[in-house]
Amino acid sequence: MPRMLVEGAPQKQSTTPAQTTIGAAAVLIAESNAKRKGFIIQNTGTSIIKVNLGPVDPTQTVYHVALKGGTAADDGLGAAYFDDAWTGQIRAISSAAGGTFVLTEFASGGPDWNASEDLY
Repeated sequence: MPRMLVEGAPQKQSTTPAQTTIGAAAVLIAESNAKRKGFIIQNTGTSIIKVNLGPVDPTQTVYHVALKGGTAADDGLGAAYFDDAWTGQIRAISSAAGGTFVLTEFASGGPDWNASEDLY
């Protein structure tokens, strides 16, 4: 079932998407952001990208979300994950060296989501 942003306040800003390379060692890919309304992460490589929400690094066997790789790099067939509520840290690891993904965050204003002029 497709998901979409449905919060009443419109998103006013997004980060610039960029392909990021990740290896078989876990890394922080996004800091906590109280103004984040949502994010999308898509696997653009062929390895599996494993994601943890929070301060604990994912491992190859313990993680919150696993994003299937595509059949070829940048073929658009890699899995994507969308979240419209998480504001904490995001960490990831690849099942092999050279994994790639694109992460985009959306924001609408202050932590109370009422100050639309207060971006990032």
